[in-house]
Amino acid sequence: MNIVCIGGGPAGLYFGLLMKKRWPQHLITVVERNLPYDTFGWGVVFSDATMENMRHWDLTTADQIQEAFNHWDDIELLFKGRTIRSGGHGFVGIGRKKLLNILQARCEELGVILKFDCDVESDLDFPDADLIIASDGINSKIRTTYENVFKPDIVTRPNRYIWLGTQRLYDAFTFDFQKTEHGWFQAHIYKFDDQTSTFIAECPEHVWLAHGLDQADQAQSIAFCEHLFADNLRGAKLMTNSRHLRGSAWLNFQRVVCEHWWLKNKHGSHVVLMGDAVHTAHFAIGSGTKLALEDAIELTRQFEIYGCEADQISKVLSNYQESRRIETLKIQNAAWNAMEWFEVCGERYCDQLEPEQFMYSMLTRSQRISHENLRLRDKAWLEGYEKWFAQRCMSETSTAVTTTPPMFTPYTLRSITLKNRVVVSPMAQYCAHDGIPTDYHLVHLGARAMGGAGMVFAEMTCVSADARITPGCPGLWNDVQTLAWKKIVDWAH
Repeated sequence: MNIVCIGGGPAGLYFGLLMKKRWPQHLITVVERNLPYDTFGWGVVFSDATMENMRHWDLTTADQIQEAFNHWDDIELLFKGRTIRSGGHGFVGIGRKKLLNILQARCEELGVILKFDCDVESDLDFPDADLIIASDGINSKIRTTYENVFKPDIVTRPNRYIWLGTQRLYDAFTFDFQKTEHGWFQAHIYKFDDQTSTFIAECPEHVWLAHGLDQADQAQSIAFCEHLFADNLRGAKLMTNSRHLRGSAWLNFQRVVCEHWWLKNKHGSHVVLMGDAVHTAHFAIGSGTKLALEDAIELTRQFEIYGCEADQISKVLSNYQESRRIETLKIQNAAWNAMEWFEVCGERYCDQLEPEQFMYSMLTRSQRISHENLRLRDKAWLEGYEKWFAQRCMSETSTAVTTTPPMFTPYTLRSITLKNRVVVSPMAQYCAHDGIPTDYHLVHLGARAMGGAGMVFAEMTCVSADARITPGCPGLWNDVQTLAWKKIVDWAH
């Protein structure tokens, strides 16, 4: 099989080496527009689970990457003059350039042809290819050419961010929040080698505009960030490796989702999207490279299942798309939740929450990490937070302080204080007679009250006979109904 990978990022390189390792007879070429060792970006982040997956598919590559990794378990928050740290989160970082160099060397070792300084305009430049991997990034020319087939949904998000580096070395994944006269900025910071850390500064569009950063060049933007995060940087400078970009290099994140992932072009070649060309995940959970590598693994796995014969390629690509679509959407949904949290945290959380509660909100922002999952990761931190939360709630309601799980602490709604935060949602029963709630309602709602819920909602209750959906709907339009409801409410209280 003649395979061409357009784009020499992690997806194209890793797929090339995996296929060549299993089928040395294939002719595999990776075409990259940049020169060797000429790449953009700073560090990329993997999870421990991604590394285990890579070890299964190519131990040599995984071991080399492992040797270059910087591993950390802790997440540190700098907020309102406080520093809070939580452990057990298990991530690894590596320089993007180092990662690509490892993949390039492994490709050459296995016999993959690497062509650099070659900017491909079209998949039709390779009429003899059986399979073309369009791993040409978020601004994929191949995806754009066949936009009516791939049907990409591209959403540009409002926050502005600038991707920088610093020679100050951090021993935890660090989030630094700083307030200015126009609003909040946040920095995402992590070490990826023994000399450098990634430093991403982010803010809402209106804050970016208010500071005049739309008019700033890169040097001015870097100076602004150095001044804003000076206490954190401790004299270290910020650096950029995107001098080729015009203007300030502040970007908007683009979320990419494609309806279809592959096609056959007019030469009969199968063309399939991979990596950022087909999906993107916000840097708030650091999974873009993970998705690209796992795309390469899954497509290789499908070829192992169905074989590499020409009449099997369409089946392989269809199964690849269906398998990866589900896993990709899981990551993208988590990344979307985390991204939205960072987009609104300045106005919704930063001014309202104390550092302890802000840290909890930040750690659970993707909704993949639950309260009990935090207990598995860092039991001591969570128990300390539960104690702090209970003391705060008890003091607000003049209740004796106990060690209480958060859901069982009091909650004040205007003039009403609930004993806990358990709320029973309305459940339509359709068991009323002439709109009058019966003993069934007393037992049904009373049992929920006896169960200890702080609030029990009755079902939809109608204001007139004509407002009912069914004859069994309860109402509150006459004195008989009022007395029946009073009996239930008094018993529940």
